[in-house]
Formats: sequence, structure tokens, C-alpha cells
Amino acid sequence: MRVWYLSAYDQPGGQSTRTHDYSRELVRRGHEVTMFTNGFCHFTHTERLGADERWRVEMVDGIRVVWLKTRPYNGNGAGRGLNMLDNVRRILQASKVLGDKPDVILGPSVPTLTGWAAARLAQRYRVPFIFEVRDVWPDALVDIGGLSKRSPVYHVFRYLEKMLYRKAERISSTLPHLSEHVAASGNDPAKIVCIPNGVDLTPYTRDAAYDGGEGRQLVVMYVGGFGLDHDVPTIIRAAKLLQDAGDKTFRFIVIGGGVRKAEAEEQVRSYKLRNLELREPIPKSRIPETQRGADILVAAITDSRSYRFGLNLNKLCAYFASARPVLFSGNPPNDPVRDSGAGVSVAAEDPAAMVAGFKELAAMGPARRIEMGERGRMYAQTTLSMEALGARMENMLASAIEEYKARS
Repeated sequence: MRVWYLSAYDQPGGQSTRTHDYSRELVRRGHEVTMFTNGFCHFTHTERLGADERWRVEMVDGIRVVWLKTRPYNGNGAGRGLNMLDNVRRILQASKVLGDKPDVILGPSVPTLTGWAAARLAQRYRVPFIFEVRDVWPDALVDIGGLSKRSPVYHVFRYLEKMLYRKAERISSTLPHLSEHVAASGNDPAKIVCIPNGVDLTPYTRDAAYDGGEGRQLVVMYVGGFGLDHDVPTIIRAAKLLQDAGDKTFRFIVIGGGVRKAEAEEQVRSYKLRNLELREPIPKSRIPETQRGADILVAAITDSRSYRFGLNLNKLCAYFASARPVLFSGNPPNDPVRDSGAGVSVAAEDPAAMVAGFKELAAMGPARRIEMGERGRMYAQTTLSMEALGARMENMLASAIEEYKARS
């Protein structure tokens, strides 16, 4: 198959890599993949392209990557909206000079305009369009307070969302509870194929010498975003409760960046925390090595309606692959930590419950913690490995092409 995979924010070697991960796996399976993505990084605000470049085409891991020149921005204001428009414009321009035709095109729900560009190209080349839903825009923006339902922008995005569901040959969803929303949007939920985020297990090598934190202070580590629906503040409050109680069982390392990073820094300063260290974001390539230094990995989300369609956190995939027990704080309809037996789950936005969860893990002892970590590793191998999920993606694309051709 000749696959075109459109993105705005995913980059090879970047902070968000789903598009690259699946592109690489499809290439490994013998397919030709072209990945479109911005040269400007949404996470680090760095630019890959020169001032005079509109786009650049290069091979990365066997993938033909089309880097697109888009304007820089900070935050979620008008600049980001203009960047989204740039992404669409460059995709439509660059696609004309590639000199070949795809068999199938995938486009994302975030940003929705990039999904629209994928549907437009699929119409141009008369090939099937796959709508990849990771977050349900625009409702997710409303849920986190970033957009009002009274805004004209909401109604434009909602119209586009419904249209893309209708035009899609398949809806590739990372969210396990999307069916009712698709049906309520006037579309067929039978189109949905659930393909969650996965993990390449190769760099997560076994740590045979790991002792489970026996006889020493336990390192609790968070690696991820500081977004509006990431609940880093509760982790910091839990650390404060432990410090105030004189409990020195745990040492916290919190790694990452995002719109709530400044808030987190102010919290740490105001609480005068001595048991918690904030660190800058790290490249994805350094995550396996870094997480080997943890005894407990923590993931926390807010009690946001944005998770009502289900949970599919990239960090949980990486946590499971690291074979460390996980403390998860959240109230989503699905809970991979509980399902896998890889840790302890507590209610969202409750620092006292989080502290109780940490103490429960500490009381288990090293052997039980190692066992929990191994359960997570096994769950990653059987359920979240790129090899297993790549086969699901390949089958979805092949069947979409076959059905589209039969109907044409």
C-alpha cells in the first residue's frame, strides 16, 4: 500500500510520535508511507526549516517525511489557529509536487483542519479517507475550558467533525468509548476501529539488577505533559502532605513541560518542597533510560468530561514498558492500570487518596512492586506493542481500500 499519513504536531523523534510510530511499523511491513508534519514543534517551539523553505522532503526511518513551514506560536490563541491554517495550506501545496498518488490517506481529529485536508486530498485522488480520532474536538476544548459552545469557532469545528465522520471510510479511534458520540453525530459507529497508542518495546530493556527499591527512599517519577487536563498539581499537593507529615519514604521527580508548568513551579516554591524536583522535558529517546531510575511511576488526570470517551495516555504505554508499578489518579470509564494489574488506582484530584496509594505501594514491599511492574510489561507486550497494533492498522487500511474500490 502507498499510505499518506497527515499530522501537524507529531514529529520523528519528537514529543508526540504516534504518526511516526505507525508509519515506521507500516514501512517495516513493506508499505510505502509519506508522513506530512510541521517543521515547527508544538512542544519545544523550535523550527526545523530555513527561512526560505516552504517545505522539505527527506527520508527518515524509511518514511518519506514532508516537513511543512508554518508560522510559530505560543499558547492556544490566534497564533495557533493561524498555524493550523498554514498546515492545511502547505499540505495541499506540497502534495502536488510529490509526483505520485496514494492508495489511502489518514488525517487526525487534532487539529480538525488537518483532518479536513486529508479528506480533501482523498477526494482529489479518489482514494479512501481514514479519520483518526485521538481527542474529540471541539468538545474536548469545551471540556477543558478552552472554548465556549456559544463561540462560532465551536460550531465550525463541530460541523467539520460531523462531515469528517461522514466522509471517512473508517474511523480509527484511540478512544474505546466513541460509539455513542459518533451515532449522536449522525454517523455509523460500525466504521470505528479502535487502535490505541502503542509502544516500541525495543529500547525498554530488562533491568535484571533492579531491587524494587529495597531498603531506601522510593523514587516517584512523573514524565509527561503539564496540559490543562494533566493533573500535576495534585502530585505536588500529595508531596506537600507527605512533607508536612514528616514522611520521608518518597522522593518525587516531575519531568515535562506545558501550559501549566509555571503554575507547578509556583506551587513548589510556595510550598517550599524539599522532596520534589521539577525537571525540563526530555526527548522521547531518553524516556526508557530515565524511567529506569523510578521505583513508582505516577500518572494523574483531572476529573474532566474530556475523558468520558475513554483513556489512552501515551505515558501509560511507556510506564508499562518500563516494568515499574504505576499509581494512576483519574475517573475515566476505562482504567488500563487496574485492567493490567500493574499498579494502584485512586480518585482524581484527591491528594490524600494519592498519598494513600503511594503508601499502599510502599507497604507491599519490593517483591510485590516488581511483580506489578512485570504485569505492566506483559500487558504492553500483548496489548500495546507496535507489532500487534501495526497488524491491526494494516488490516484496517487494506479492508478500507478493498471496500472503497468495490463501491467505486
